Amino acid sequence: MKDKAFSLEDKNIVSIIKCLSEAIGDDVKGCLRRENLNEKQSNGKKLLKWDFINRNFIMNFSVGNLTAEYAKRGAWNMVPLHDKETGAIYTVMREERFREIQRKQSKRKKAHYVDALVQSFNFDLNTEHQLSLFEEQSFDEEEVKSIVDDIIKDFDIEKTVIKRYKTILFEEYNSELIAVRCCVLDSSLQVVEEEDWSTYITHSESVVVDTVADSNESHTSNIKLKDKARKKAGQRELVALKENSQEQKVQNN
Repeated sequence: MKDKAFSLEDKNIVSIIKCLSEAIGDDVKGCLRRENLNEKQSNGKKLLKWDFINRNFIMNFSVGNLTAEYAKRGAWNMVPLHDKETGAIYTVMREERFREIQRKQSKRKKAHYVDALVQSFNFDLNTEHQLSLFEEQSFDEEEVKSIVDDIIKDFDIEKTVIKRYKTILFEEYNSELIAVRCCVLDSSLQVVEEEDWSTYITHSESVVVDTVADSNESHTSNIKLKDKARKKAGQRELVALKENSQEQKVQNN
């Protein structure tokens, strides 16, 4: 990435990856299993992961150079990250959702928060293809200001402190994080610079699957064993009674 002045330390990238990976995987799985909800038929699974992503960010970035705060954008709650050392602000989004926002930018009358952030902090960047004044998308300044103010107000910082906006884009498959990249976008939402963070992803077997499955199986098997044990115990008692009865008959004869 060219813009090294705004790059994160490796330890912070590792922490972000861990927050995303756990939220998408074990956090959601564990919640659904605890509530006895079928993962394949869950209506809330896709949204639930965002609550865990937000929570993980808040818990992991409460102190230090990289901090997280809740922000509200319409009905949506999000948690941006702010790097005090470099002045960069970060938001997280799925790759698929980003492509949709990128594709529909020219059709939007109102700014998406990504539009507002790039217009505020990445306005100095240009794509390789030069856009004319009439082709370049620009949203209402007051609307953009309102969106940005709402996003950064809980950080308790001045807007002038923020020097760059970066978008963390991720992909998942079967409740597992498979790709992450950090991008710098221009005002037309074209990727000017990017850094591949996928190498920081560590793949391991789900702890929840093993723990919860074993727990459920153990509980179920204990119930089954108790039922079987009672039947066997009853059978043994009957056999013992018959044997005693036969012995008494032999003795009496």
